[in-house]
Amino acid sequence: MSTATGRTTTVLLPEVPAFAPVTARRMRRALAVYGVVWLVGSLPGWVGAGPVVTTLGLGLVVPGGGFVATGSPVLAAVAAAAFVVSLLVWWYAGPVVLPPLVWLLAAGVAPLASAGGVEPWAPVAVPAAVVVAPALAFVVHRVRHAGQRRRGRAINAELARVRFAVGGPPDLTSALPVAESSPEDLAHLRYSLDVALQPVDGFDGLVVLEQYREGALRYQLTALGDGIAMSQYTRTPAFSGYVAEAQRNAIEKMLLRRVWGYWRTENLWGNLSTNRDPFDTDENIMLTGWHGTMVGLYELLNDDRYSRPGALTYRWSDDEAYAHDFPALARQLHGGMSRSDYALIPCEPNWIYTVCNAFGITALLAHDRARGTALFEDVRDRLHHAYEHEFLRPDGRIVGVRARHLGLSWNFWAGAAVALNTTYWLHPAFPDLAQRTWWLLRRTGLALRDGRPQLPPRLVNRLDPGYYTLGRDTFGQVAITMAAREIGDEEMADAAATLLAEREGVEESHGARRIAGVSPMVNFYAVLGRFGRPHGLRDLVGHGAVPAAWRTGPRLAGAAYPEVLVARALTDGDALDLVLRPGAGPVRTTLAVDRLVPGRCYAVSGAAAGEVVADDAGRAHVEVDLGDRREVRLHPRA
Repeated sequence: MSTATGRTTTVLLPEVPAFAPVTARRMRRALAVYGVVWLVGSLPGWVGAGPVVTTLGLGLVVPGGGFVATGSPVLAAVAAAAFVVSLLVWWYAGPVVLPPLVWLLAAGVAPLASAGGVEPWAPVAVPAAVVVAPALAFVVHRVRHAGQRRRGRAINAELARVRFAVGGPPDLTSALPVAESSPEDLAHLRYSLDVALQPVDGFDGLVVLEQYREGALRYQLTALGDGIAMSQYTRTPAFSGYVAEAQRNAIEKMLLRRVWGYWRTENLWGNLSTNRDPFDTDENIMLTGWHGTMVGLYELLNDDRYSRPGALTYRWSDDEAYAHDFPALARQLHGGMSRSDYALIPCEPNWIYTVCNAFGITALLAHDRARGTALFEDVRDRLHHAYEHEFLRPDGRIVGVRARHLGLSWNFWAGAAVALNTTYWLHPAFPDLAQRTWWLLRRTGLALRDGRPQLPPRLVNRLDPGYYTLGRDTFGQVAITMAAREIGDEEMADAAATLLAEREGVEESHGARRIAGVSPMVNFYAVLGRFGRPHGLRDLVGHGAVPAAWRTGPRLAGAAYPEVLVARALTDGDALDLVLRPGAGPVRTTLAVDRLVPGRCYAVSGAAAGEVVADDAGRAHVEVDLGDRREVRLHPRA
């Protein structure tokens, strides 16, 4: 539904049917299976079978139906409530076996209360009520869908006059923007660095609640690593040192059993498989997609160590480990997307989340840019079609989650939080969809009032996903900074950043600052938003925009942390320009520089000595006195 002209495009909303093709097939299949159960359960009552068999059958027709038949409304309500809870637990942690077990248990217990016989109206009323309920739901859905289509047509009348910039890669013959971090930027980055630079087996500063939902360690670690990676790309591309080490630590923490070991249980009760290998199934993008994003950003900015055989080894015990690498991870994502009729892959078993898949797409695209493959291109059209038809309402609101086997979804996961994250993470792969999503947000739910961003007053917009607590819309404002900065809406990004700075308290410890009262995850994403820039993620992942000079020119390879805070590090292929600040008071410190021409003499300004000579490995050490902001420049002598 887009038509491009030059570097801009019109992106209209598609005409989405009431039930998209794959969703409709899944619903028909589920209804057919249930129809058989309904018929089998109804027959005993219709043919006048005894109370035990009739009660058992009506319990199969609907959870609690057997208790209704015996005139036990309280027990019927308890059974129905237990079934609803089992559905929520299934959604929460993936135990696909739980709802059928609760349903069968209620059906099996109901005959024990049938000594008094069966209510004479029950054999007809219970099956009829079950037929009426979905029929009514169908009518309601069609009425709502018609309203959404009317709104969609009105929106398209406006969209037809809007042009979105979805051009090609940036011109690498001119300099990409590399800003200098302020002292405030560095203080917030230090919070992430302090967490990431502890030993790989250390988890101080992270929250351990449970490992199935949004607050799980894997999601905290992904936010941690991605924020540090973005700071490297937009501020210090000519610095590896502790920013690369911090990313590696976050990546390698993901390989520890305490992070990924949840998969043993989830694969068992969600897929009925005893295999502990996290690559055993397509239904684990909540690990592979998120981990792959971290690895992809690292490889684009640093080196290819995680593409070497066995570099991503998930260790269960001293005797059991699953050796993989970045290419294997990318193939697993590609295979899952190729095999899925939805194209999108379930996160938890059965449940397909659009945001989870945006991470998987980012990982796949980063692999293609780093390794020269075309895995994403192979599934691009199927994924684009899925986002446009299977996971989009006619009025443009994203369907955040859908049950793979049943085709059902609900509106709780269709709000601003989903749209903001979709805007950010889909921008590298599908800039047309990301920019239209942002435009719709600005049109329908995200407004500036008195210069401050206002999100719709919904509970989901006040959720801290790292603590599972409700409060202010801090995470929503953080997500606004991420999405707005990436999409290029600097007015909204600056407004959200200003609101956060004025409204939120700050905790400081040893020079590291964090937003007070919110989870580490929210703080890590705040770093990602703080260090973003217009089209930053899209340039890096979508286009692999890392100039050759950044890959080969002189680089700051080592600096003491936290004594040296690197505010800017840039190379043009010959010279190295640094802006440094002290992190622990005035100090004389030694910097390690590599990727120099062996044996060549380099002039140095801003350092203790005026020149250095590169050793046979192209390395040199530079002593610097740091008392405040200091510029250091190293360039070849003529």
